Amino acid sequence: MLEVFHLDKELKKAKIGDVPKLAGPFWIDSMAMTKEEAAILGDTLSLHPLTVEDLLHAKTRIKAEQYPDYMLFVFYAISWNKVLDLIELDFLIGKNFILTNHPMRLKSTDDLKENKERLAELLKKGPDFMFHHILDLEVDNYLPVLERIDDEIEEIEETVTKKPEPRILTTILGLKRTIVFIKRTAFTQRDKISFIAKGQYPIISAKALPYFRDVYDHTIRVSDMIDNYREAVGNTFDVYMSAVSNSMNEVMKVLSIIATIALPLTVISGIFGTNFNNLPGQAAYWGFWVMILFMVLLSLGMILYFRRKKWF
Repeated sequence: MLEVFHLDKELKKAKIGDVPKLAGPFWIDSMAMTKEEAAILGDTLSLHPLTVEDLLHAKTRIKAEQYPDYMLFVFYAISWNKVLDLIELDFLIGKNFILTNHPMRLKSTDDLKENKERLAELLKKGPDFMFHHILDLEVDNYLPVLERIDDEIEEIEETVTKKPEPRILTTILGLKRTIVFIKRTAFTQRDKISFIAKGQYPIISAKALPYFRDVYDHTIRVSDMIDNYREAVGNTFDVYMSAVSNSMNEVMKVLSIIATIALPLTVISGIFGTNFNNLPGQAAYWGFWVMILFMVLLSLGMILYFRRKKWF
């Protein structure tokens, strides 16, 4: 689906066929671009075939490519509704136009379409300012996702210290994979945005550079948070393994005490369970109960001794 907005004294909506006639700055927003729409855009904007190919293909690597009349930027927005997803967001920026391409709805572009005054203001400033506005919003969207991960880490840490369970290990490993998944994208985006902030691309005006430096600062914050949470997940994994080890040690301690107490009782019962005809106390009426009483007292004595030694 293609939507065209252009500025001609006031903000107006146009069709893709009207683009060659547009004199003022315009914005083309494409969602789930089809081959037919890509071909139309290629002819209308005189795009290189490789650019058309990048716009059509999903999961294109993060890049910044310069062509004679425009630049192509590929970044990734983030979304976490039921599952975490990274959404490819392509920017095509020319002297008087900007094209955004994404496979699904984005809140940043939807809000901009509803806010006509803001959209007109950005188009009046230039495509690079509009590029900054959308990119800044999508970079900032990483922060709530990372804060949500932080909350999950805190919950896991509280659970681990109380009762380590196998399902917690699955959650920890899942969070670790999630953080690595985000890190691969966020760190690459940070590097590309740093090039924009340093003014290495002619399509970005000198007036817009300070704003892109601010976006770069946000990407550094995102990167730092990712590193911190990755370390926190690693520490949580270590705590889990320590808790499991301590729990196992407690179990082994109890079993060892039981085995130690049972050992002399087994010896006593084994001796008096032999088949010799002449055993001390064999003929005594209370002999059996005396043996049981002795075994009980011996067990209690061993337990008290272990307690005094603080073995449990």
